[in-house]
Amino acid sequence: MRTATRLIAAAVTLTAGLTLTACGSSGSGSSAAPNSASSAPGSAASATSGTTAAASSGTGAAAGGSGSTAGSGSGGSGTAAGSKHCTGADVKLSVTGPAARASEQQPAMATIRAVNTSGNTCTLTGFPGVQLADDEGKASPIDAVRHQGGANTPVTLAPGAGATAQLLYSDVNGQATASGRYVCAVTGSKVSIILPDTTQQQQVSVTGGVDNGTLNVCGDLNVDPFASSQG
Repeated sequence: MRTATRLIAAAVTLTAGLTLTACGSSGSGSSAAPNSASSAPGSAASATSGTTAAASSGTGAAAGGSGSTAGSGSGGSGTAAGSKHCTGADVKLSVTGPAARASEQQPAMATIRAVNTSGNTCTLTGFPGVQLADDEGKASPIDAVRHQGGANTPVTLAPGAGATAQLLYSDVNGQATASGRYVCAVTGSKVSIILPDTTQQQQVSVTGGVDNGTLNVCGDLNVDPFASSQG
């Protein structure tokens, strides 16, 4: 009886040992899970690398966008080059005095003429800047005022073509005596001209007209925008 009891106790002890061993194996399996978890950062790193690659791809797309922008800019420059503004190097300027004196109905009218002497087409758009100084320096220079109502239309000049802008003013001194009615504050034989969309000033001598190569200006001096002309 005592021997049987010992055998049963031994069997229970063996069973308990097997059970503990099984639990220990299960614990080892559980400890493997952290190892799997520790591999997760590696996966995250791969995802990050993938994201970085995508970002790099995005940067490439942005560069492509810049390239497109540069292309657009280049196209814009090409368009601007195609409609080049006339400069002093492209045209020859002349100023002709008025054929008749001013009246109560009509102003005196001098003419600025620009002829394209270059081998390329160019465009004049709008009003020239104009200043007339008195030959003897007895009065301050007069700056031309833009004539209201003038059509501000681009004029494309092929080589050899011309455009004109009119200078309008009175050359009659209403407050002077009969002998001095054609003597104005400013009488100049040279006109300073700046073409539209440029900054270079050119001084042009007046030829012809009723005042023999001078502009005799009493009051305001007005200028029209450039318009196409023949010849």
